[in-house]
Amino acid sequence: MEGNVIFYFVPVKDIKAAKSLYRDTLGLEESWREGDYTVAFKLPGTNVELMVEQVSEGSQDAAGPVFLVPSVRDIYENNPGKLQLIGEPGETPDGLWLSAKDDSGNGIYFTDESKHDSGS
Repeated sequence: MEGNVIFYFVPVKDIKAAKSLYRDTLGLEESWREGDYTVAFKLPGTNVELMVEQVSEGSQDAAGPVFLVPSVRDIYENNPGKLQLIGEPGETPDGLWLSAKDDSGNGIYFTDESKHDSGS
């Protein structure tokens, strides 16, 4: 697979408590936010960021790596039966997002920057 790990996704029940833990208790530096329910923190000594998101019951509920890939659609279309996909690709501000799980229930996530590639 072509791609790099850019985030480690951590789903949480309470974003305010999570921000307090990661920022105030652990001292991680906030790097960006998206709306009221997603925040990322710099992980010292690495280019990977911790992406913390408040999730609702029944949505993405497993922590795991997020791979930046050339095309989420290619991952989705070329791996039927090989990945335990959770739904279809969804939109992000930059492109598409795809959720999957491994055989043990760990999260594996894919994102692309297809909106940048298409000039949108």
